[in-house]
Amino acid sequence: MPEGSGTTPAGHAATPDVPAERWTVDGLEDTPRGPVARLELPDGRTIVRPLSDLPPGVRGGDLLAVTDGPDGVTLHLLPDETAARRRAAQTTLDTLNAAGRADLPLNDDGDITL
Repeated sequence: MPEGSGTTPAGHAATPDVPAERWTVDGLEDTPRGPVARLELPDGRTIVRPLSDLPPGVRGGDLLAVTDGPDGVTLHLLPDETAARRRAAQTTLDTLNAAGRADLPLNDDGDITL
């Protein structure tokens, strides 16, 4: 997909025959040229796009469906997939934290003994 392509409105539906590529919003930041979004592509590369190219309400960690069409690149928020990915990440974090706590020397009050 050409990086310079424009986007169509967020409400525009993706073509049902063509599976959309997924990009992850890695982060949002203010720059001297205005707000931008770092987007992680499926191959691990990161690109930077103006925040105005993304759908309203986008946040770090959101998944975007990306389709290339005759009017340019179309970006759509995927709230259900984003929520599922966040739940899975939280479950993994909770599991790792529980395993780490089991290895910590705790006193009767649950505080770490140093």
